[in-house]
Amino acid sequence: MHLKGTWVTIFFSGAFLLLSLVLSLALGDLFSLVAWHDKAILGDRFTLTTLIAVVLSALTCVYAGILNKKSKTFVEESVSELNKVAWPTWAETRGNTVTVVVTCIVAALILGVFDSVFSWITNSTLLLG
Repeated sequence: MHLKGTWVTIFFSGAFLLLSLVLSLALGDLFSLVAWHDKAILGDRFTLTTLIAVVLSALTCVYAGILNKKSKTFVEESVSELNKVAWPTWAETRGNTVTVVVTCIVAALILGVFDSVFSWITNSTLLLG
């Protein structure tokens, strides 16, 4: 059960970071679109838009992770379901990857041969006709 809580915390922390980044970029574009000056607060990289994005992201994640029981329950149930998944071993993953790469190469070679043959037929027909 403790592990589930850890994964839920990691999920909401990652969501906070990703949402902060996206909002910061979006607000920066919005500020430049309306010609507002994006004032630097803590150095050149931490600006007003970054502060607004961090605050909005924190409020959103606190609401979704603590106050809204439905979203927290959903993430907890997702973690529980992921624990039930039969994950492949490293050897199985490597074998499957080799199979996919070889299949893609063979398919590309077959399609390349067909393309060359049809191109040659089309060019020959155009020269004869």
